[in-house]
Amino acid sequence: MERVETILSSLSIFDRLRRDEIGRVAPLFGTVHLGPGETLKCGGAVADARMVVVIHGEVRVDLEGAAGPLRSTLESGDRFGDLALLTGAGRPATFTARRATELATLDRAGLDSILAAFPAVALPLATELATELRTRNEVLRELLELHAEGLASPQLEAAVEARRRALAYRGVRVTRLSPRALFRTLVSERGAEPPFWMLTGFIVSMGVARLIVALILKYKLEKQLFALVPGHDPNPMHVHHFNYGLILIGASGLAALFPVGRRALRGLAAAFGVGCGLVFDEFALFWNLNPEYAQSLSLIAAALMVAVLVQLTYFRRYWVALGRRVYHAAARR
Repeated sequence: MERVETILSSLSIFDRLRRDEIGRVAPLFGTVHLGPGETLKCGGAVADARMVVVIHGEVRVDLEGAAGPLRSTLESGDRFGDLALLTGAGRPATFTARRATELATLDRAGLDSILAAFPAVALPLATELATELRTRNEVLRELLELHAEGLASPQLEAAVEARRRALAYRGVRVTRLSPRALFRTLVSERGAEPPFWMLTGFIVSMGVARLIVALILKYKLEKQLFALVPGHDPNPMHVHHFNYGLILIGASGLAALFPVGRRALRGLAAAFGVGCGLVFDEFALFWNLNPEYAQSLSLIAAALMVAVLVQLTYFRRYWVALGRRVYHAAARR
């Protein structure tokens, strides 16, 4: 059931519900397990209509539309049939599993129960319904304009047929995960948002720093932009940008220790990542005191830092579990 709740929380129609409310919604869905090649059939009548959500796996949906047989594919997090369930104007559909698949299905009684308990769900449903109506009204307007143009019969028939097929294909339209839902699923739900913003800040600052330094070296602007003490010294004194990075790391790290700072944890994490990017861009300079900027050691250190941040963002649970297992194994000895 936890996996069902995770997928349902990523759907746009449940975007306004808290996680505990999702836990109350999930039992209203039925679960269907399909092996490779097995099918699930849903009728077009209101009593037989279902909204189908893919929990994991992949299914092919076949639909007999006004323009003939139609087909689409659903993967984990995709859903089909919500508007048909809401309007009662669906068509019979067959879902065929391409591999081991788990589906969550909702009938009209379940939808009515959800709307009665959580009226906020009606808002995104109304938005989806309004979008569909607007699309169909636009097609109707185009058809009226085509008739008003007085086109020749073959041209008019071809244009009408094209729009008829466009409307028919919308009948097999699959609702995919939105970028916001993907971010919540891949980052926020995993508790990895601070490392994610650290990674983003690190990559952005590293790229910008490399670009600016490359432009400065290309156009020989060192003395104009770097020199702090004017004169004829071929190596004027200047402050490397890793110093600014150290200041950012220290300031954002200290601010995160206080309650006021933790209210802006995303910004502090991004600032920390920016500081790390500035430091690791010149890592070799303070590691071996070699003033040459283009040292491969800096790029190697930056790549290792990116790898660490990726692990913290997407694989933290794995490493925590592995650490616990190693700790318990060592404690038993």
